[in-house]
This record gives sequence, C-alpha cells and structure tokens, in this order.
Amino acid sequence: MQDVTASHDGDPPPPPALPSRFYESPPVIVGGMAVWAIAAGIALCTGFVAGTGPGEVFWTCIAGLGVGLFGALVFSVQRAAARRGDRSAQRGVEPG
Repeated sequence: MQDVTASHDGDPPPPPALPSRFYESPPVIVGGMAVWAIAAGIALCTGFVAGTGPGEVFWTCIAGLGVGLFGALVFSVQRAAARRGDRSAQRGVEPG
C-alpha cells in the first residue's frame, strides 16, 4: 500500500490554500467591528433592562468598535499607498 500523505522525497504534501474569505483583511475587519457593535447593543439593552444604564461592558464594546474603526482607517491608508506605489507603503495589503 502506498503512503499518500508524503511526497517522494519524504516531505509532507503542502496544505491546501485557504479560501480568500479567511485571509482577506476587509471582511475580517468589518466582521470584527460588527461583533463589537452587536455586543455593545446587547450590553446597552441589558443595562437598561436591569435599570443600571450603560455599564463597563458597554463602554468596553464601544472602545473595541473604536479600535476597529481606527484599524480600518490605517488599513485603508496603507492600501491606498500601496496602490499609488509609495516606497513606504506596506507590502501585501493588496489582494491578488
């Protein structure tokens, strides 16, 4: 019986390529911000139902959403710089 997990030189076969939805940055950034926004909504509703108003969890979610917005801004600026061909732009932020 032939071993199908190893190539002829003894190295394991390379792993299959990931689908683009797992490594493209914009869906990940938007998805993370959506999770923070949903969590903030739940925390806000829970605070009002409990009669305490927005608490620490709500403000933590708002901070997470703010960090996500800042990250999206930085990513957009870097992607624009890469498209322009700036020497100082990060490499690998352009799809393809």
